[in-house]
Amino acid sequence: MSVALSAAMFDELPDPTGDRALRDDQRGAIMVIGVFMAMLVVGFLYYIVGIGNTIIYRERIQDAADAIAFSGAVVHARGMNLIAMINIVLLVLMTVYMALKLVHQAVFAAMIICGIFLCPLLPALEAAERVLDNLVRGFSRGVLQPALQIGHTAQEAVRTTFPGIAQGRVVTSTLAGTYSPPVTGGFLLPAIPYRMLPVTPVKLDEQPRRPYPESPGGLCRRAGNLISDALTYPLALILGPIRGPVSDALSRIAVMTTCPDDRPSLRNYDLDIGSGNCTDGMPGQQCEYTQLRGVAIATTTPFARNVRGVNVATLGRPAGGGGAFSAFETLAQTGFAQAEYYYDGTEDRDQWLWHMYWRARFRRVQLGSAVSSVPGLGVATGVVDRIIVH
Repeated sequence: MSVALSAAMFDELPDPTGDRALRDDQRGAIMVIGVFMAMLVVGFLYYIVGIGNTIIYRERIQDAADAIAFSGAVVHARGMNLIAMINIVLLVLMTVYMALKLVHQAVFAAMIICGIFLCPLLPALEAAERVLDNLVRGFSRGVLQPALQIGHTAQEAVRTTFPGIAQGRVVTSTLAGTYSPPVTGGFLLPAIPYRMLPVTPVKLDEQPRRPYPESPGGLCRRAGNLISDALTYPLALILGPIRGPVSDALSRIAVMTTCPDDRPSLRNYDLDIGSGNCTDGMPGQQCEYTQLRGVAIATTTPFARNVRGVNVATLGRPAGGGGAFSAFETLAQTGFAQAEYYYDGTEDRDQWLWHMYWRARFRRVQLGSAVSSVPGLGVATGVVDRIIVH
């Protein structure tokens, strides 16, 4: 029975030599359509996979750009904190020296008065004067002046080298394997011109510059203020309103009579006030001078494999002229980020380099102000600023 059924089945097959021509046979046509549809679906899949890979790839590059910008701002903030720490040490030493010298001058004046009136305490005052004189001279030559010279040299080194250290750290972090692959390079903007930390040497007896009361005063001025505030503290409890004028007068006397001779090698570094505004070098919250842009670059993207897959699906013809792939590939190869170093305190600007409150934080990317001086780039960077939301 099965043999008969099989024969019947073969009897129903069309005879290729019959009247029905091969060109009239429609069976199997759907398979050809299916093959082309499968190739089209494969092309779509490669597009989707390529876009997904690029998004993941770009997130990695963006992480590198964030690390570049933030690490650069951190290095700058550490440099400012280091300068502030040196200032604090120098201020303590200067205050001790000026206080010792004031005591020596007071004993010397008492010795003269006692000598005029033949006071019986004259021998004791003379002995105390000799001891204090030796102490002041020894402290000045052995402690204060070497400390001022070392502090000046150290602050100058920090001012000039820490921005370069920030760039070097960027290169190390991007090329040492932390973000490679895919990142092959990165840098901080601005790279040219070389921007040093916003500090400047200040004369020892320099007064705050008018009309900017927040401008920095010299090291002797600050030490004199500390001494006068300590001496007039009892007046605050008795005659509060007159404490201010008395303290200012004592501070001026202390500076005039005890401040060492000013020399460039003895000057400490303080905040560079410029002309008093952000655009002329005054650092601070949201000021351009303290903004750092991180740029991360990748030379390869995962699109190479996807392009080959789509070319297979399209029989070797570029899909869409390569425009979509080119746009995504360019976007995937570059990452931007922005950070700033700033003073995280409530003190006036004249105190910003006397407290170690410098910090770093991210900011929204704005490239236009960073390269506004380059002709022809203002419009392009403005477009980039509107596109980048990081």
